[in-house]
Amino acid sequence: MTTTSRAPEDFTGADTGSGASDALLAEAARHGADAEVWTAWHETEELVCRAGAVERRSEVSSGATALTVWADGTEGYAVRNAPGAADPELVTTALAVGRVLATGTPPPAAPAPAPDADRAPHTPAAAPLPRIGDDATARLRALAEGTGDLEVELRARADRTRVRLHRAGSAPASYDTGVAQLFARITARGEGTGYIGHQLFGRTVEEVLDGAERTDLPELVALARILASRPAAAPDHDDLLVDGRVVSRLLTLVAPAFLLDSVLEGRSPLKDRVGARVASPGVTLLDDPTAAGSPLPTPWDGEGTPTGPTVLVEDGVLRGFLSSRRTAAEAGAPATGSAHRGPHGEMPTVHPGHLLLSHTDDLGTEVRPDRTVLHVVQANGAHTSNPITGDFSIGANAVLVGPGGTRRNAGNITLAGNVFDLLRSVDGHDGRVRVNRSNNSFVAAPGLWTRCLTVGHQDGA
Repeated sequence: MTTTSRAPEDFTGADTGSGASDALLAEAARHGADAEVWTAWHETEELVCRAGAVERRSEVSSGATALTVWADGTEGYAVRNAPGAADPELVTTALAVGRVLATGTPPPAAPAPAPDADRAPHTPAAAPLPRIGDDATARLRALAEGTGDLEVELRARADRTRVRLHRAGSAPASYDTGVAQLFARITARGEGTGYIGHQLFGRTVEEVLDGAERTDLPELVALARILASRPAAAPDHDDLLVDGRVVSRLLTLVAPAFLLDSVLEGRSPLKDRVGARVASPGVTLLDDPTAAGSPLPTPWDGEGTPTGPTVLVEDGVLRGFLSSRRTAAEAGAPATGSAHRGPHGEMPTVHPGHLLLSHTDDLGTEVRPDRTVLHVVQANGAHTSNPITGDFSIGANAVLVGPGGTRRNAGNITLAGNVFDLLRSVDGHDGRVRVNRSNNSFVAAPGLWTRCLTVGHQDGA
C-alpha cells in the first residue's frame, strides 16, 4: 500500500513564511499587542519492509503556525495547522484567549534566537537531512528478507523539519533539522516464539542502516532465537544487568522530576535537593539537544532561547533542572532552552531534548567472569508506573548469561522497583548506549548493573 502527500522539494513552501509572519505581527500591532510567530514545516517519509518486500510506503507533509500575543498584562495563544498561515482571526482568537486566561504577567523579553558559539557548537542546518532513496530501499528489502524460522520487519522513517521564529521588533530566525529512524521487529520461531523490538536513530538513513547491518540486526536475531527456545528451569542468577533499551524507558518515567515546572508546582521529589546526592558516585545526567550524538539537534527551543548542555546530575549530585523562560524567571534562574513545541504548534512545554545518562567507571561487559547474569533485554510495557514517586512494575524478557558466555532464555519476567533507587544503586554500566524516543524527547542510557530491583518469574519464583 502506498500513501502519498508530497510537500514541495527543499521546503519551498517555507518561502511564504516571511510575508505571513509580517502580516500577523502587523495585525497584532494594530490591536496594540506585542506578538511572536512560530512556524514549522514537516515532511515525513516512511517505508515498511517485510519478507524482502516493500509492504507500505508513505510521504506526508504537514505544518503549523502558532501565534503568541501579549496585551494589557495578558498572554494569549492561537494555532492553525497550516504553515505560513496569515489569517487575521489568529490574532483576535489569541487576544480573546489571553483575556480569558488573564494571567496578569508582563511579556517576556524578546529572545535572540540564534546558536551561541560556546553553547551550541553543532549546527543542525549544516547537517544532511534524511531521505529514503532507491539504494536505501534496496538495502531495507535485503535486510528484511528473513528465513524459514525468522520474520524480520523493518520500518524506516525520515523526518525533515524547518522551524521559523519571528518576534515583533526582532529579526526572524530559522533552522533545518531532521532525524532518521529505523524500528526493527524480529520474530523467531523455535520451541516457542521469540520477539524483540529495537529502535535506531541517526542523522541520515544510510548511517542508521550501516549500524543496523553491522551490529544491531545480528544481535537482535540472536536474541530473538534465544527467546524462542525453552526457558531455563531454574533462572537463578548472581548479578542483574538491565539493558539500555530498558533503562532509557525507565528514565523517561522520571524525566518530569527534573523539570523546573514540576519543582515549582510541588510535583517533583527532587525539590529542595540541589547539591544533594541523588545517584551513585560517577553517574552523570546531561541534557544537550546540540550534542553531536543528538538524533534531532536544535539550536534554540520553541521560545527562541538558545539550547546547549544542561547538567542535571554530576557525579551523583543534583545540579539543576530544565526550564522555560517563564519558569526560569519565576525561580530567578537562567532559562535552559528546554521549552519545546509539538509538531502541531502546541504551546511550549518543558521536556528534555537529548537526555544522556553516563557513568565514569566502566565496570565490565555483558558477561562477568564466574558469575551468572540475568540480562533484562526488553521491556514489554508498563503495568504500573508513577512519574512522581518513580515506582514501576513492568513485564520484560531476559537472558541468562552463564560463566563463559553461554546464553539461555530466562523466560518472561516482571521487573519492579523505583527509578530513583536505581539511580542511587548503579554498580556500573556495559557501555552499550540505547536510545528511547517519546515524541521529540530522546533519552539515552547504557545497560546498568544493579542489585536494587525485584525480579519475578512466571512460575512465581
